[in-house]
Amino acid sequence: MSDSVLIVGGGIAGVQAALDLAEAGAKVVLVEASAAVGGKMAALDKNFPTLDCSICIEAPKLSEVAEHPNIEILSPAEVVGFDGEPGDFTVQVRQRSRFVGDECTRCNLCVEACPVVLSSEFDHSMAARKAIYTPFPQAVPGAYVIDLEHCLNDPPNYLPCGRCTDACLPKVIDFMQPRERVLERKVGSAIVATGFDLIEPSLLQQFGYGKHPDVLTSMEFERLLTSAGPTGGEIVKPSNGEHPHSILFVLCVGSRDVRFYKHCSRFCCMYSVKEAFQAIDHGVEDVTVLYMDMRAYGKGFDAFYDRTRDEGARFVRGRPAGVEPAGDKIRVRYENTDEGRVETAEVDMVVLATAARPPESVEQLAGILGIGMAADGFIQAREDLGGLIATTRAGVYAAGCATGLKDIPDSVSEAGAAAAQALVHLDQRTWPQAEASEPQDDIGTVRIGVNVCHCGNNIAGTIDIKTVVEAARQMEGVVYAGSSMFSCAGVTQTEIARRLRESRANRIVIAACSPKTHESTFRRVMLKAGLNPYLMEMANLRNQDSWVHKRTRDEATQKAIDMIRMAVEKARRLEPLAVSHQPVIQTGLVIGGGIAGMTAAANLAKQGYETHLVERSGRLGGALNELHEIAPAGISARALLDEKIRETTEARVNVHLRTDIEVIGGHIGNFHARLSTGEDIDAGAVILAMGAKPYAPAEFDYGKRPNVMTNVELEQGHPLQGEHVTFVGCVGSRQNGGGCSRYCCESMIGQAVRLREQGKHVRVLYRDIRTYSRNADELYQDAAARGVQFFRIDPEHAPEDSIAWNGNAVQFHDYLSGRTVRVPTDTLVLTVGLTPQDEEISGQLKVAHSEDGFLLERHPKLGPAEAGSPGIYLAGTAQAPKDVRETVAQALAAASKAGALLARDTIEKEPITSRLINDKCIVCGICVAACPFGAIELIGKVKEGEMKFIEAACQGCGACAATCNYDAIEMPYFTKDQILAQIDAALAREPERKTLVFACNWCSYAGADQAGVEKIQYPPSSLIIRTMCSARVEEDFVMRAFEKGAGAVLVTGCRLTEKGSDCHYNYANVQTEKRFKLWRRKLDRQGMEGDRLQLAWISASEGKEFARKITEMDEIVRRLTGAVAEKV
Repeated sequence: MSDSVLIVGGGIAGVQAALDLAEAGAKVVLVEASAAVGGKMAALDKNFPTLDCSICIEAPKLSEVAEHPNIEILSPAEVVGFDGEPGDFTVQVRQRSRFVGDECTRCNLCVEACPVVLSSEFDHSMAARKAIYTPFPQAVPGAYVIDLEHCLNDPPNYLPCGRCTDACLPKVIDFMQPRERVLERKVGSAIVATGFDLIEPSLLQQFGYGKHPDVLTSMEFERLLTSAGPTGGEIVKPSNGEHPHSILFVLCVGSRDVRFYKHCSRFCCMYSVKEAFQAIDHGVEDVTVLYMDMRAYGKGFDAFYDRTRDEGARFVRGRPAGVEPAGDKIRVRYENTDEGRVETAEVDMVVLATAARPPESVEQLAGILGIGMAADGFIQAREDLGGLIATTRAGVYAAGCATGLKDIPDSVSEAGAAAAQALVHLDQRTWPQAEASEPQDDIGTVRIGVNVCHCGNNIAGTIDIKTVVEAARQMEGVVYAGSSMFSCAGVTQTEIARRLRESRANRIVIAACSPKTHESTFRRVMLKAGLNPYLMEMANLRNQDSWVHKRTRDEATQKAIDMIRMAVEKARRLEPLAVSHQPVIQTGLVIGGGIAGMTAAANLAKQGYETHLVERSGRLGGALNELHEIAPAGISARALLDEKIRETTEARVNVHLRTDIEVIGGHIGNFHARLSTGEDIDAGAVILAMGAKPYAPAEFDYGKRPNVMTNVELEQGHPLQGEHVTFVGCVGSRQNGGGCSRYCCESMIGQAVRLREQGKHVRVLYRDIRTYSRNADELYQDAAARGVQFFRIDPEHAPEDSIAWNGNAVQFHDYLSGRTVRVPTDTLVLTVGLTPQDEEISGQLKVAHSEDGFLLERHPKLGPAEAGSPGIYLAGTAQAPKDVRETVAQALAAASKAGALLARDTIEKEPITSRLINDKCIVCGICVAACPFGAIELIGKVKEGEMKFIEAACQGCGACAATCNYDAIEMPYFTKDQILAQIDAALAREPERKTLVFACNWCSYAGADQAGVEKIQYPPSSLIIRTMCSARVEEDFVMRAFEKGAGAVLVTGCRLTEKGSDCHYNYANVQTEKRFKLWRRKLDRQGMEGDRLQLAWISASEGKEFARKITEMDEIVRRLTGAVAEKV
């Protein structure tokens, strides 16, 4: 056996797999062919549907990979040999030299000196690079690399140039390094994460590419959008540098095309929707998207598609017939299938969503690794074992686009899945201790540094960074203030640490993005600088200022100064804090015994942890029991179920059938569940895999006519009537706030093919065909070739509004022919969507739900298998609708995350738990009732005994501190003194025009972040103070705000309704509501207008609600200031 895993490919799948493995104690050898890890994601501007800055959310992971002591990055390199068996493989890696040492300071003098100018591959030839270069600003590993193929030097014997070596002050360029070396490593397993390539644009002349400079590929357009790209984020025409007024996006260019690639490229529809949205946001007046089927299949995708249309994008279903230059314009002839005619448009720019394909090198790699290739050019997967993770060779797994094209969250899930499988082959785990920097002394004398991030143009595009930095320099206690393009980049983190040391600053304010995503990153920077990580405060300029105030730039700049002033005042009062260590119960609890639950439980048990699987029904398998065949792979559902039951049994999972969870609670590392059998289970990690339930239709006389059934009943073997079968898609999907159910189209078409093979006359009525997964579009093409007839109904309305059904025929408007069609139907099959499961467990664990009712993931792109609360993981359709492949992947990803947690005896506990100040405490005991976790005990009698604070049980909500009338309880990092200082700083300028907002970390603060992610604009009159829970807000905070002249105060927190609470602190927000009523009554008696103090419950997903509430509060403030002006 071994302690190491080989990963081939350093895109987001390879990076995530490496981090998951390293956190679980495995050593990782990460081999990347190019000069930097990061893959395609690093070149993107924004991600859909959240519009997160792509490099902003990936760069911290790149830094982690570069810095993690368990990860060795070999780049540029390639695998050249692989032998052995699972647990004992030997791999040979050929690594090419970079010719630049690790001591490089990235001063850029060598690049300036280099005379060789080349096209930049990273910018898709839309910008230049030199022969010595760094691929992109956040690139890791190393700094620069020399492209020896184009360098004027030919070492070791011919060195005619030498300009770069002369310019290099630290003398780290060494042409005497060997050109390459072959390294040998021992590994227990391997993961292939080779990603994808794009079709060669020269093949696309029929689409106008190469005929006109303003016909671009989608990736070329993406580089125009990004602020770090060749135009600084400006959309300009390559032909003349002018801004386009009209853009036509063409989808499926080379995809779903028998001349090039039959498969669907899966992510093109949505990134084209995103690019259309961004084009409008950049001021392009006329934006048209030409598409075949709108495959908005993911969580939130349909809503984003609708939003883009609402913003003004025009979507036309059709294909281009000709793309030709027309002077400085481009003339495009295309079919409009909805209107039944050919149209011609002259536009300024055409953007082609080009086909994604397997990398050319993957076949050679597969030969070296001894794994099979499929006919479509991707790696062959063992789907009989579930999902696309296992290859044809034991011990070798695949993730991401190596086994078929996938979006980022699906690639991330598969990365975790592959990591979980790879861990099974290891018998050793190691967690090296991080090297501590030399600590700085004299931290008592406050010296504050301020670093303002441009975040490309995400912040700098709205906020005047120069003005903000200059204002920060003038603030009391600030010894340096500067800015950086991307603060989260690894090289910038090093630079910030250097600035801290040189200036002898001992506290820092990072004015960048959200602490929800980057706080841990910058705490590591503090450690590099030799400082306590809790001497850092963040000002959330991106999510809560620049993104939401794009139309009011001057006000946004002034708000940024206010936010930094608040952060500086808090930083001035920060004190060093020390983490504590909390034991981890090395047992896993999986709730739900479907394929997701079984997969997660079996893997967790194989990793060596005691695992309990609780299922309320009398058998394992869940929905898999109802299936006959799984499309599009055509594998037997029964055989897969038997395989999963075998795995679960052999792994010795403790299975609890016919059992409910009656009560569950706790925190990361220490959860407790009481079962309906009376048994108690203590666990360190919980995986929620409760599944979903099929939509129960009332449409089309279901339940009243015997010839109407669901696709589930058809799968169960319910008898058909007659020879004419009509399927209706999207019944119960894509309505009432819900999105696509993902599995439906491929399942429906698989059933249609089987019925056609039986000689039935089969028709399919659909809104959009979303056969996006591997082999699914080929199945669609096969169905049409076999004679299955497809009719497109109104895509904008629910099927029952578009189809008339009288019991023996359906009638509808066919959008392809433009005619009303009547189809005789003996059996009507309703293809139903998935709806959230009825359960109370998520409520007890305080796991939030997204707007569609499914469980809310930590991050839609990079955290799909994690809940917002640490120690709780999500698997399968409990998180969102998905097919079997995706369910298996997410279940394994959840097991990987849970296994990494359970692998440690202890975890670090943040030092934000309550502290008793004994000399102020009168032992009244009022805090005992306030604590929602029983973390405070009164020993003895009131006034006479003593108070006992149990740190392990305290979760840091702050309810006790807010309740104490004697200031005898302190909440580190959210002390009373710190919060009052923030209030004073916020209201130092024009207080009457401001709304002071208190937001809880988990819900309403995240909701404010979500408003930024969605770019929802609202007035810039609000300033937010973050607390861990709304229960931390005390009367003195509210009264201080009004004493300082605040126009209004808004207290926000997790939702509290008659049905329950989303509060992460066990209904602590109930106390917020009680105290709020007392404050209101007191202010009413003082004659203050009642609406100036308000309480609002806002969940993490409710960005729109947050923006609406802030707009409402702004109107109150404006009314107040108007009334004051009239009096004056």
